[in-house]
Amino acid sequence: MKPNKESVRDAMDRRLAFLDERPSCRSAVQYRIAQEEEPVMKKKLSFGLVFALILALLSVAALAAGLLLSPRVSAARLADQALEKTYGITVEMQTFFFREEKELPDGAVQVTYIGAGDMSAPLGTYTAIVRNGQAEISWSHDGKATSDGYDADVWGLPQIRQMMTDSLEEDSKRVFLNKAREIAERSPAPEITQVQDGDDDNYFERREADKTAAMEARKLPEDVMIGIGYDFIVNSFGLDEAQTTRMEQFTTLNNGNHWYEMVNGKPCFQVEYLLYGNPADDPAFRNDPKNRMEKDGYYIAYVNVETGAIEQYEYNSALAGEG
Repeated sequence: MKPNKESVRDAMDRRLAFLDERPSCRSAVQYRIAQEEEPVMKKKLSFGLVFALILALLSVAALAAGLLLSPRVSAARLADQALEKTYGITVEMQTFFFREEKELPDGAVQVTYIGAGDMSAPLGTYTAIVRNGQAEISWSHDGKATSDGYDADVWGLPQIRQMMTDSLEEDSKRVFLNKAREIAERSPAPEITQVQDGDDDNYFERREADKTAAMEARKLPEDVMIGIGYDFIVNSFGLDEAQTTRMEQFTTLNNGNHWYEMVNGKPCFQVEYLLYGNPADDPAFRNDPKNRMEKDGYYIAYVNVETGAIEQYEYNSALAGEG
């Protein structure tokens, strides 16, 4: 029995209707279709080939809709949740920390949060071990008293909450930064295993070569990768419509290797957004921290240029000035 063309078309429309609401999905599907086109000769498609094409389109759509996450990103998200659930430290508060992910020999991922700069001594280190979809987290200052405000040698959630408020005033911010420096001078600093920028003489040449290599490895269009990064940022951080309308895209198209990076050995494209006030406002509005709103700050997603997977993400509420 010959297939009814209209029924096939209707079935495809129903199954792919949700793509109308996802720009990144539409771009990905259109790109894949373009890659498969053969303009040299026209031929009729068999029903089997049409069915296979439908399955391929649905697979691409599911990939874009679900988003691919690297093991490090999946672990970091679970660790972020554990950090907030166990210690009350939100992603906005992480502006006072340096986060590092490390894959362990047994397949688990270790995620550490180390106080930024001089704050490493009073804030200490939070360590999460993520294994089989579960995160166990501990704090280097567990069991120690956090009373006496900034005069305490150990700073926990009470101090961090105060720091979030004091960061909005330069004079108040100086108080806790100076206190942190005093504590750091009499305390050993925690070890950071990740190599920091500029630690060797050939850093800039090596970084430029890495950025070019990442760009040359690209298999996905830049606008598709921007869509993937945008979807990850919005969904992962739970941004609502009022917030997304204020988001300003920093990443630009066709700008050479500027937005390309090698992340954990993977070629990536950096998708960056700023959420702060209204993009149409004058600079004075943004420069006044008292005008910031919930979840304002900088969002970055690093998209694998070959697979579309999210290899790393960053969020900085821009309150610490040091993180």
